[in-house]
Amino acid sequence: MQNAFLNSRALIVVAALVTAAATISAQQAQKKPLDIYFLDTEGGQATLFVSPSGQSMLVDTGFPGNQGMPPAEANAPGITRDADRIMAVLKTANISVLDYVVITHFHGDHVGNAAELAHRIPIRHFVDHGAYTVEMQPGRDAAFLSYLPVRELAHVSVAKPGDRIPVEGLDVQVVSSAGETIKEPMAGAPGAGAPNPLCRDAKLMEQDATPENFESVGIVVRYGGFRLVDLGDLTWNQEHALACPNNLVGTMTVFHTTRHGDPHSGAPQFVDAIRARVAVMNNGERKGGSPEYWQTVHEAPGLEDFWQIHRSAAGGADRNSPEQFLANINETDHGHYIKMSVKADGSFTMTNERTGFTKEYPARGKAQ
Repeated sequence: MQNAFLNSRALIVVAALVTAAATISAQQAQKKPLDIYFLDTEGGQATLFVSPSGQSMLVDTGFPGNQGMPPAEANAPGITRDADRIMAVLKTANISVLDYVVITHFHGDHVGNAAELAHRIPIRHFVDHGAYTVEMQPGRDAAFLSYLPVRELAHVSVAKPGDRIPVEGLDVQVVSSAGETIKEPMAGAPGAGAPNPLCRDAKLMEQDATPENFESVGIVVRYGGFRLVDLGDLTWNQEHALACPNNLVGTMTVFHTTRHGDPHSGAPQFVDAIRARVAVMNNGERKGGSPEYWQTVHEAPGLEDFWQIHRSAAGGADRNSPEQFLANINETDHGHYIKMSVKADGSFTMTNERTGFTKEYPARGKAQ
């Protein structure tokens, strides 16, 4: 009888210790920020999310080899520029396994290093729009074809609008995939479902000449009151579908600009409706970053700052952000990234890795 009592007491103590350990672990996770790294892939995309839980999500993998550079550099043999840059940031972030790799679509500047990375680091899950591309012309399908064999080595999820990507500690929702967008307002999203007066005179564009963009997996990442939207290379008309006649995605903290700042995206009825505090453009010096797109984002209501991965040659003196907000300012000293760290209360900091310039953004409702 006494042994049974002692065993019962021991079980209670063990249970209490386990509960206390779990509570401490949860509290420690809450103290850790969400870290986001916007990498330089010379006008492609590679964005790393490191959740407070420690899980990681990489959105896209940049150009294969040395593409996107002047011919003398682009044709240099044995180059794995963007893969090297991604691996360097993974090391900085203490990431030894990629829990999720989201491939927005199968253009080479997005899926280009999926195979190379899979040979360098374990990848647990791929998320994409399905194992096909609508652009199988010679010269446009090489990166996609290199991806298919490594895709089979991980767990694969084919994204559908409304799905969630289960990154522990984050709410990641798919808003577009395989040519479709969500049809209902996002539950719990501030401003979602509100009529959008900008739709009244909104214009649409002709069909995109590069239809694989139309397939892009677009996501909204939420951490507490912080919200970031990344639509890959989605088209102007699909942005319109997300914003008109009602704003289906609501307001955002960060707008990761669509299609590198190409004027075939960036519909004002979408850009203005999301009222982002900060925009980040993943352009190259000579790719994306169009003056028209820059002006649309720059004039968007609620925007505090516009960060760019590169100074845009096309933007000149008038349509580029101040230098402290530019990660890369020329084609010789490049490869620098922008880091964002988000606290649970919604406040965040942004750091230009090239210069060390850091700016703090208080949580909404606090003194600005």
